[in-house]
Amino acid sequence: MKKTALIVSAVTAAMLITGCGEEAAIEKVEESTEVSAEAASNGGTEGEDIDIEEEPSEASEVGTRSAPLQIGERVTLDYNDLFYGNVSLEIELLEVISGDEAAELVSLGNPFNDEPGEDQEYVLAKFNVKANQVEEEPFDLNHAQFDAVSESGNTYDEFISVAGLEPDLGNELYTGAERTGYTYFLVDKDDQNPLAAFKRRTEAELWFELKSE
Repeated sequence: MKKTALIVSAVTAAMLITGCGEEAAIEKVEESTEVSAEAASNGGTEGEDIDIEEEPSEASEVGTRSAPLQIGERVTLDYNDLFYGNVSLEIELLEVISGDEAAELVSLGNPFNDEPGEDQEYVLAKFNVKANQVEEEPFDLNHAQFDAVSESGNTYDEFISVAGLEPDLGNELYTGAERTGYTYFLVDKDDQNPLAAFKRRTEAELWFELKSE
């Protein structure tokens, strides 16, 4: 009986994770660029924001494991969620901190936070997330929605909890609200190209590069 209950629970959990199974739509957000005085002489005015129109290109992968988003690339993610209904989010990775600097920030947040292992390091990723639409409000933005995956393709599955990190990304968002803050990962020091995945293993998953230059 216990075994049957476990199987049912596993199936139920899988349904909750994958939502309604509808394919998510991911679109890059193009922003205006401020031009210099030199560029202004070719059509704009100094200090004026002008929209840069690019020739349409063929459809390409955006925010996948093979084509992860980099710092400063902003996308709109539209999908249907079992709990929140129709959801539209804007997401942008703003900053990545690792090594001694990340460890210091974690320690400053709370001296009782765990220290990384000898061959591990903290990676802090600052995101901006804006809720353009949440049908069943509020949207619970939390650290459990993010995973780190190594360059070799192994998921970092060690449970970690970091308290006191400011600004913290976690929050409840109503339509129109946005949040900027850090989420955290623990990765191997020799991992040259770890990735972060938002809502991994769902139709809405987004991948980001997790390395600072």
